[in-house]
Amino acid sequence: MGILTKKGLFAGMKLKKKKKKGEKGLTIANKDALGDHDESANLQHGTLRRQEEGNEDLMNSDALSNVFGSLSPKRKRAKLMARIHEEEMKSQNFQIAITIIEARQLVGENIDPVVIIEIGDEKKQTTVKEGTNAPFYNEYFVFDFVGPQVFVFDKIINISVVHNKLIGSMLIGSFKVDVGMVYDQPGHQFCDKWALLTDPADIRTGAKGYLKCDIGVTGKGDTIQAMQKTADTEEQIEKNLLIPKGFPSERPWARFYVRIYKAEGLPKMNSSIMANVTKAFIGDSKDLVDPYVVVMFAGQMGRTTVQKNCADPVWHEQIIFKEMFPPLCRRVKIQVWDEGSMNDVALATHFIDLKKISNEQDGDKGFLPTFGPAWINLYGSPRNHSLMDDHQELNEGFGEGVSFRGRLFIQIAVEILSGGARESKFSSIIKDIKMPSKDKDFKAPKGKDKTEKAGEDRKSASPSDKMNSTEVEVEPFDVPSEIYEEKFEEFLLFGTFFEATMIDRKLGDKPITFEVSVGNFGNITDGVSAGAGGKKKTRDGEAEESLLHEGEDEISHDLGVPLISTTPPEKPLITTGNRNYQYLPYNERKPCISVKSYWGNQTFRLYSSNTLEKMADHLEESLEQVKELIKVSEIASEEKMRTALNDFVSQSRAFITSVEKRRKGLNYTALDKKRLMLFKQELEAMSSDAKRIAQQQKKKKSLDEMMRETQSFIDKIRFLADEPQNTVPDVFIWMLSNHKRVAYARVPAKNILYSPAKEQRGKDCGKIKTHFLKLPGKRPLGWTVQAKVDIYLWLGPASYASNIMENLPVGYETELPSNTNAGHSVMLSPACLLYKTLHLFQLRAHMYQARGLIAADSTGLSDPFAKVTFTSHCQTTKIISQTLSPTWNQTLLFNSIVLHGDREEIAQFPPEIVIELYDDDAVGKAEYIGSTVAAPVVRLADQNYEPPKLSYHPVYCGNLSGGDLLATFELLEIPMSDPDRLPALDPPDAGQFYPVPANIRPVLSKYRVEVLFWGVRELKKVQFLSVDRPQVLIECAGKGVKSSVIQSYKKNPNFSGLADWFEVELPENELLHPPLSICVVDWRAFGRSTLVGTHTINCLKQFLYKTQLSPQATPNRLHIVEIDKVSASPESSQAAELSREEPFLADHTYDEVEQGHGTVLQPDPYLATVPATESEHSASEPGKERKQKDMKKSIRRSTKRRKRTIADESAENVIDWWSKYYASVLKMQKAKGVFSNEEKPEENTQTSDHIALIIEEEPDKKKKEKTLKRKQKETPNLATLQIYEGDLESEFNNFEDWVKTFQLLRGKSNDEVHADSEDRIIGKFKGSFCIYPSPKDGSLLDRGQPRILQGIPPNHSVKVLIRVYIVAAFNLSPADPDGKSDPYVVLRLGNTEIKDRENYIPKQLNPVFGRSFEIQATFPKDSLLTVLIYDHDFVGTDDLIGETKIDLENRFYSRHRATCGLQSQYEIEGYNAWRDATKPSEILTKLCKDYGISGPFMQPGQIQVGTKVFKGQTVFTEDENEEPTESYEHLSLKVLHAWEEIPGAGYKLVPEHIETRPLYHKDKPGIEQGRVQMWIDMFPKDMPLPGPPVDISPRKPKGYELRVIIWNTEDVILEDENIFTGQKSSDIYVKGWIKGLEEDKQETDVHYNSLTGEGNFNWRFVFPFHYLPAEKQMVVSKRENIFSLEKTERKIPAELVLQVWDFERLSSDDFLGTLELHLNGFPRAAKTAKSCDLGMVVAASEENKISIFQQKRVRGWWPFIKAGELTGKVEAEFHLVTAEEAEKNPVGKARKEPEPLGKPNRPDTSFSWFVNPFKCLYHLIWRNYKKYIIIGIILLILIIFLVLFIYTLPGAISHRIVVG
Repeated sequence: MGILTKKGLFAGMKLKKKKKKGEKGLTIANKDALGDHDESANLQHGTLRRQEEGNEDLMNSDALSNVFGSLSPKRKRAKLMARIHEEEMKSQNFQIAITIIEARQLVGENIDPVVIIEIGDEKKQTTVKEGTNAPFYNEYFVFDFVGPQVFVFDKIINISVVHNKLIGSMLIGSFKVDVGMVYDQPGHQFCDKWALLTDPADIRTGAKGYLKCDIGVTGKGDTIQAMQKTADTEEQIEKNLLIPKGFPSERPWARFYVRIYKAEGLPKMNSSIMANVTKAFIGDSKDLVDPYVVVMFAGQMGRTTVQKNCADPVWHEQIIFKEMFPPLCRRVKIQVWDEGSMNDVALATHFIDLKKISNEQDGDKGFLPTFGPAWINLYGSPRNHSLMDDHQELNEGFGEGVSFRGRLFIQIAVEILSGGARESKFSSIIKDIKMPSKDKDFKAPKGKDKTEKAGEDRKSASPSDKMNSTEVEVEPFDVPSEIYEEKFEEFLLFGTFFEATMIDRKLGDKPITFEVSVGNFGNITDGVSAGAGGKKKTRDGEAEESLLHEGEDEISHDLGVPLISTTPPEKPLITTGNRNYQYLPYNERKPCISVKSYWGNQTFRLYSSNTLEKMADHLEESLEQVKELIKVSEIASEEKMRTALNDFVSQSRAFITSVEKRRKGLNYTALDKKRLMLFKQELEAMSSDAKRIAQQQKKKKSLDEMMRETQSFIDKIRFLADEPQNTVPDVFIWMLSNHKRVAYARVPAKNILYSPAKEQRGKDCGKIKTHFLKLPGKRPLGWTVQAKVDIYLWLGPASYASNIMENLPVGYETELPSNTNAGHSVMLSPACLLYKTLHLFQLRAHMYQARGLIAADSTGLSDPFAKVTFTSHCQTTKIISQTLSPTWNQTLLFNSIVLHGDREEIAQFPPEIVIELYDDDAVGKAEYIGSTVAAPVVRLADQNYEPPKLSYHPVYCGNLSGGDLLATFELLEIPMSDPDRLPALDPPDAGQFYPVPANIRPVLSKYRVEVLFWGVRELKKVQFLSVDRPQVLIECAGKGVKSSVIQSYKKNPNFSGLADWFEVELPENELLHPPLSICVVDWRAFGRSTLVGTHTINCLKQFLYKTQLSPQATPNRLHIVEIDKVSASPESSQAAELSREEPFLADHTYDEVEQGHGTVLQPDPYLATVPATESEHSASEPGKERKQKDMKKSIRRSTKRRKRTIADESAENVIDWWSKYYASVLKMQKAKGVFSNEEKPEENTQTSDHIALIIEEEPDKKKKEKTLKRKQKETPNLATLQIYEGDLESEFNNFEDWVKTFQLLRGKSNDEVHADSEDRIIGKFKGSFCIYPSPKDGSLLDRGQPRILQGIPPNHSVKVLIRVYIVAAFNLSPADPDGKSDPYVVLRLGNTEIKDRENYIPKQLNPVFGRSFEIQATFPKDSLLTVLIYDHDFVGTDDLIGETKIDLENRFYSRHRATCGLQSQYEIEGYNAWRDATKPSEILTKLCKDYGISGPFMQPGQIQVGTKVFKGQTVFTEDENEEPTESYEHLSLKVLHAWEEIPGAGYKLVPEHIETRPLYHKDKPGIEQGRVQMWIDMFPKDMPLPGPPVDISPRKPKGYELRVIIWNTEDVILEDENIFTGQKSSDIYVKGWIKGLEEDKQETDVHYNSLTGEGNFNWRFVFPFHYLPAEKQMVVSKRENIFSLEKTERKIPAELVLQVWDFERLSSDDFLGTLELHLNGFPRAAKTAKSCDLGMVVAASEENKISIFQQKRVRGWWPFIKAGELTGKVEAEFHLVTAEEAEKNPVGKARKEPEPLGKPNRPDTSFSWFVNPFKCLYHLIWRNYKKYIIIGIILLILIIFLVLFIYTLPGAISHRIVVG
């Protein structure tokens, strides 16, 4: 058998027949007897079985291969990648914002809860709330983190609620979620969700309470969607838990087992300094590594024991975590550490994502996280024996590992604990096994046992405690025997180097070698461990020589196959044309490497993964092609999309069949089986989707949607393809210069893995792939390529060795290593390949132009030139100075390029060309600004010449996208016979540069570019001088135009010449249009000019002028629109009145029937008006009128009914602007709520019972969502305004309808930091372009003026009155150390600054400002308004919290009319008075004039505009007896709201609104610092001035006084026990306070010795407080602590707390029960004490709740509760009066005057023994022991009598005797 093994490297095929006979039985029978040869036999046997399987495989796969044919085209070169470097990890800023709102159902009695938030090492906490189980906080916290995304996402947010005590706090419950989980949520946030609190120390107890919070994570540039808060008091907590969608609401506890079996191949060195000294003395024989494993999960850490001096340690320990399932933390982090004498060093880190090893689906489809037992490969820093490791951070998981550092055998299992943490079968079996061995295992003296360090204090906790807490457990386990029977299989890695060029010159001319290694095999540094470990321990524990060492020398000696992992050293030569690069002359000799390695045979994992990856790639390529096709034709692209999807369906089917055919015998782990099931499910689901889309049965999907769906398929498949259980480690290619590791490339093993089935083969297996080598570790900025290597790689089981060379380019001869022994050779691994035939070529690089390059100079431009490198040649284009879109128009000729190999194959698979772009600097080296890779078009000598087409190649600079290069490359074979016979070139120009030949250049035609010059804005200083005389230069394709020079930028920054034009030759193909650049220069003294900034427009498509149809084309027919129909019945006048007193009949009123009772819905002002033809109307008139009448009645009824119920609150509330605001907020919440459940609005309208109008399908979905139903009962029917969740600009396309704003950039953009930073923006240019083909007759003007000037206002200066209304701000970033801010508003406009510092709002992150400001301004000078929110500080300067900038000029001139928003209803006075200076009819008239629309024609009941007629009410009566007045304003306003539908207008007019603008701070670019709600009105001074500004000052809270009389208590539990009698009693008293006003706590007197739980008090509490009825919140202002200078104002719900206590004289009082009443809605009282029970509070429904603000006076019984039990009842009376009434009719506290209460009638027993001892004796002793006491006294008298009698008897007798 030994012989067989020695032969075995390439001999697999030959041996097959010999081996088949009977050895299978033998191998298995003698497994142990064979001892030494055991593994070798197994291995060999495995190889053979593999081959038989292989044959089966081939048979199966024939049928499939035709399906997968399209997936693996036969290619010799790998697919070209334009990017040279992959994405790198980069640090980012993240902000985590957490709002703690309130907690409910906290467990504990009379607790003082405080919430503590910990993220990483940062910790913040809320204020303490006293004595409540439902505290309300509403506090906002912000944490900032900087770091690579994956690490920030691994941080755990730990939120715990703690009972605050003076000494040591007590944890009530806590909650954990990781940052990544939050980021994955929609909008990157959990909003208004309840977090379930649990106790980590005892998991049996279940929920400890619920905490309502918002958690949001924002990175740079993420926008926060402001969710409007729902103000429901009775929300269902269970339905709104803080868990991702799809998680079950009840999450059970689970045990997560991570079993660490063993590791192998760890680095032998120990990196500490001491170890190196030791090594010097002892030598290298000993492993100097003391490894242990640390596992971190969900913020907890467990670690194994340390194995001393062992590079292949065996632990057999399991680490058990307990966490709820599914967990809210996703990644398990596994680290191997090396224990050092001074400090421990991480050896390597591996992450396992739970999403990849589990499936969340319901039912039998899903599966719990499971893993292995399988190997995970560890990667990290290169293994060099230097003293200090420069790349230590790679071992801790930062960055890509650059070298193999061993592998670890682990298993992960999860077990759900059904009830509490009972010992489960799994763990109890383990415990039984391990009990005997435990002593010797852990007590063994292993140095100092460091296990304490891991938070695993082995304290004498009883096992059950440990079981039930979430503390991590670490315990040894016994290994089931079947796990170790891993069969090793021999793998071969073969590689051939075809080209090594572009080697960095810095390496010098030392000889260079390449090393290719897989695992530790082939790694020359760790040459010793060529095996997977020197000695292997078998299960019996004897060390046996591993087969891996048994004979490498013999094999190579016998077979003459040296296994070389390195190429022979070569001296590099300098590249022609570029001194910075060198190359290795691999001309005809291509060196080869081959490495033999041994791994477990789980290649099936990689095979599935490869198939899936290929399917994804195929879809992705098709998608790319579709995107290209779209530009050409719709139909072709759709067809292509369909074919791609159909291919995908058939591939999925084929893959599923192949999965089902998989044989059993393979060693599948549980996860493997589950993943195959998962593949099947997912692919079936996806392919049925794909089929649906491709065939489009139901409704036609647009191409965009198809593309989106396809993209989601691609993402899903990629997720499935990522295999978590590793097998063969990645292959590393290292370049060594002078034996030092310099640069590397890492190739995933699956990419080059061979399989006989094509679709399972790695995509780069047996193909020449270009690798760009990188520097290890962190790379310096702007680093260039270290080397470009073209290498053919093949990795596969040795049994397929015959296929190693099948895909090499043909035409080679093999050259064997010199020491070959020809006698034996079966098939050899060649030392190098010889390609004898050579061909001469000429390469022509046609470099036409580039666009969107990176700016590398401080001017914001570059001086670009390109270096084109092909094999060992390089050439450079000319330099074009100061541009980001250079047009080189240059052909570079590379003559006599020698390529080896077959010419046909070179033609098909030519070498790749690298194009690098540089910025030329006068001083110093040129700066690298990006590169791309391209393949040339090859033409052989005998083919016909066709000119190639120019195409765009994407340029990348590291991570940044660096523009595009328009070029093409052709490789022409030079014919041997006639070397000059090549296609002609255009003659070179003066500088000997060849231009791109005319037949390749794009076809040009004449275009005219019209430019609108409006002005420049916000110019910053340039070279320390401010800009004063700017001029704009426009340039496109070498032609251009200049603006006039602005004479004084400060006085008027607009241009005097509005428009200009120039003619330019542009390509007819729109895709090839060159960029257009805008430069601004400043003219300074002595005729000098300085460049200020530039802007480049890369895509001109948006400015191409399309000729429109003439307006006559539309049919000239009237559209009639009903606004509201009022029939001419006698009701109409009343209806009109009704609409006066409450504007209800605003628009289309329609009913909707819900569950059988009709509710009247509020019609909506924004519902678009509806065109309909005459006939329709006449047909449906009568019916409609009738319906209208019915409706009127129902309206009137409902309003009367409603007025009664709302009287309570609204009567006291004057309706003001804030009423309108809150009504609008409510409406917006409804809008969100109604459509959240995927129900389309169209369906709603159709199901409604009768509709007063036909509703047109509108293109605009948003408006539909605004047509929302509002139930009658909520609020009186107020006019509303539109609240936008973002800024107004984003709603109205930045108001760029009349002019565009271009940002002028300056400064470098060539590194991550500056690429998109604000600092680069130096100013803005306002203007626009219009491009169209030049008219034939050369006529300049279209109707006498350039087309671009149509509809453009004159640009002279305008005086404007501006009113800025700042309503409120929310979620401001805290600026003070205590986590609060004192915000105030500052406005800046031009030179005006308004500081509102004295009106700052102390200690508030959600301030309500309610401020309005007026500013006079002159456009264009002051057109940028900045709203800043500052934080007021008493000491030091005020800090900026955030700012927002608004371009007023764009709004002023916009066709959307953003000067003053249109109100929803027209009213003359009151809260909704018309605030514009001009009335709706005047606005309408002006608009018609501006747009040239005929009208408006006003007739009674209708207005005609253009071709549309709007009908509606125009006659109104004030009172019954007054004359009706005619007013067209209401109807005009309706027309204005429908302006966008009027033909010829087409712009939606801005409604009355509030915009929500994000605030930013320059130190934290791109991260929101809060939001401000505001709006702006602008009025030109030449128009009549408007009325007074709207008063939006915040409502002052109203003073109220709540009078609570505690009459009696009943059934209070009895706490005290009488010492003498054992009788129970309580000394009852009642405490009360309003939450938030704890300092105003009041207590009754004590009712002593209540024996029945009855207490009589007649005691009055008086609580004054301030309350905002509209918001239903109480306002509390008080100082936070002694040192606060300011009172903090807080809004909190009004809640009254009543508690019953037992008075104790000597110890602290006992808490008996509590009652918390929400004053806005608390349960109705019980009439009697008997009928008062727990249910009335716990299960109170909305209807049974009353509000003290409505009822004013309530009396009755309520229950006291403690820990969910009923502990007493109280009879109380509540009386609410306003502060004024309280002053008029004051009452005394307790039982004092005025209105004193009578003394309670308490039983005689009620008193304090301390004060009345005699009473105490009487009641305690006399009443109970009366008879005993009387009998006792009688007995006592008798006894005394007897005693005296006996005492005196002798004396008396003697006396008698004596006296006689």
